[in-house]
Amino acid sequence: MNQFDTRYEIRLADSSDIVLIMDFIDKCWKKGHIMSQDRNLFRYEYQDGNQINFVLAIDKSTRLLEGIFGFIKCSDTKDVKKKDIWGSMWKVRESGENMPLLGIELAKRVFDLTGCRTQIGNGANPNTTIPLRRLYFHDRTVRMRQYYKLNPEIEEFKVALVQKKPEIFPENHFDTEIMLLSSMNQVKENFNFESVNSIPYKDSWYVNKRYFCHPYYHYLVYGLKNGSGKSGALLMARIIECNGGRIFRIVDYMGDQRLFSGMSNTLDKIMKEMNLEYMDFYTYGFEEQYLWDAGFIYRSDDDPNIIPNYFEPFLRENVDIWAHYKLDGTLFFKADGDQERPNKIMEKI
Repeated sequence: MNQFDTRYEIRLADSSDIVLIMDFIDKCWKKGHIMSQDRNLFRYEYQDGNQINFVLAIDKSTRLLEGIFGFIKCSDTKDVKKKDIWGSMWKVRESGENMPLLGIELAKRVFDLTGCRTQIGNGANPNTTIPLRRLYFHDRTVRMRQYYKLNPEIEEFKVALVQKKPEIFPENHFDTEIMLLSSMNQVKENFNFESVNSIPYKDSWYVNKRYFCHPYYHYLVYGLKNGSGKSGALLMARIIECNGGRIFRIVDYMGDQRLFSGMSNTLDKIMKEMNLEYMDFYTYGFEEQYLWDAGFIYRSDDDPNIIPNYFEPFLRENVDIWAHYKLDGTLFFKADGDQERPNKIMEKI
């Protein structure tokens, strides 16, 4: 208990708060935001039984919702040594009448209210959230790295803007075999989740919810075979059709990163068969040499090419994604947190 508890009721939300939160998002975050319009997507992202994964600050006198801090679970584990969450929507009503640092207090409370090991931020605003995380939480802040691999058979790019085709000399010491896993049962039969020691900790519950149960997006889940014939790693991707072209976006990876080194020929074959312009891979913490070996190039600041990030609506611009974390070895991918989600009302694709 502290001074904030005198004025506010600070607690985790429950299902009876959904309308209240969605209305707050519409009025205080952004008018017409997808999370204020699509109750189905809102519940998919944030509902956990009767609990809604938001920390709320409700003024005890006016009963107005004055602040929110949303979060997304990385797993369903009860082990506090593995319990990690991603931060999501973080906002305090801009009335000028709230107690100073109410937003900071909400971000601090999430640790006590959830019992999480760490709270990781993906897609943080570099002008607002990033400075606050540095100042008040002493977090490390990073810019994720975008890598891409062009289809050498494509001459006219409709999604990317390619002014110079990079020269790639992948070192293919071996070819990694892959298999498409079309159900969670197949994933469990071929991949041992307990063999993965990474931050954040992701379990089978997360993979099933995120990649097989998404209400709108269709994901491809590949197993990368190791010497035992089983999958030593999982690669998750989504095909995006836009502006008359098709691209392949790698959004997540779990397991042995070395297996990615042998993916160059396999990915070239996938690009040819699916008539893809390119593949891209936003990440931070992934071993860069394995990406080079697979034929990917880093989109540096002086790269003249544009490899878009936004597709709803389509924006033909390079976009940086900022993140924050505390623990050594934290890994970031595009689908972490709320970065890989629809931005408009849509049908399942």
